[in-house]
Amino acid sequence: MFDKRMKTGEKVFTVVNYTLLITVGLICVLPFITLLAKSVSEEAYVVSGQVSLWPMGFQLKAYQVLLSGIDFRTAFMNSLFVAVLGTAIQVFFTACVGYAIAKRDLVGRKAINILYVFTMLFNGGMIPTYMVIKNTGLINHLWVLVIPGMVSAFNLILVRNYFESLPYSLEESARIDGAGNLTILFRIMLPISKPLLATIAIFSAVGIWNNYMDPLLYLTKKEVQVLPLFLQNVVAAANKNGLENPEQLANIASETFRAAAIFVSSIPILIVYPFLQRYFVTGLTLGAVKQ
Repeated sequence: MFDKRMKTGEKVFTVVNYTLLITVGLICVLPFITLLAKSVSEEAYVVSGQVSLWPMGFQLKAYQVLLSGIDFRTAFMNSLFVAVLGTAIQVFFTACVGYAIAKRDLVGRKAINILYVFTMLFNGGMIPTYMVIKNTGLINHLWVLVIPGMVSAFNLILVRNYFESLPYSLEESARIDGAGNLTILFRIMLPISKPLLATIAIFSAVGIWNNYMDPLLYLTKKEVQVLPLFLQNVVAAANKNGLENPEQLANIASETFRAAAIFVSSIPILIVYPFLQRYFVTGLTLGAVKQ
């Protein structure tokens, strides 16, 4: 860990830095370990508060009931559909708009930039937004979680700054070969922008997957329920009678079932993130710093 040429101050900084990072990492990981331990422990141990980081009385009843429940499967598939489709659409349109407003010769470029940035600071409010959604016929449709967020203002700034930082010679040489704007975007700009696209894909996927307020406002039918609403119903249930198929939960503590539901709901993001993590720092830096 230490280089022989490092000074005492540098060694102290390295030790403090590693200690701080390990501590923060443990703080982030321990809640998941606790959830997992409670979700596979017997009811008596969970209710008595004996379970912390290690399961007691190993069992998988909570997962069996959870995964066999129609409400959970419906909510999970709806969330998966919205997250995959919404992320793809948001990344595509954000990249397209970002490429357009990165062009210095675009008429009205500054006004377009101001309009997008304005939405980061102000919005129309809950009731006017609800009226717009209702009048467009999106109430109780999963598309209501996709269409309004087709372009993210924050991600747009990252994309715009990244495209502005690229040398103009790339585009100029392509135009000499007869390429148009779409050819340049899809065959040159986007292929070399994978770190940035992966970064905004992470932001979009996590935001859509964890979106709670929009489903709460716009989705009232069970067939379009998504995971945040399902988890809210599970956590808010004061007893087993408030959960689906309470007769199957006779030997399962409510806290155990909640822990299993929360842990399973977190798995998709935990699986996806490691594959995109290597692009994260590079993409965020490229999109945030102009060369």
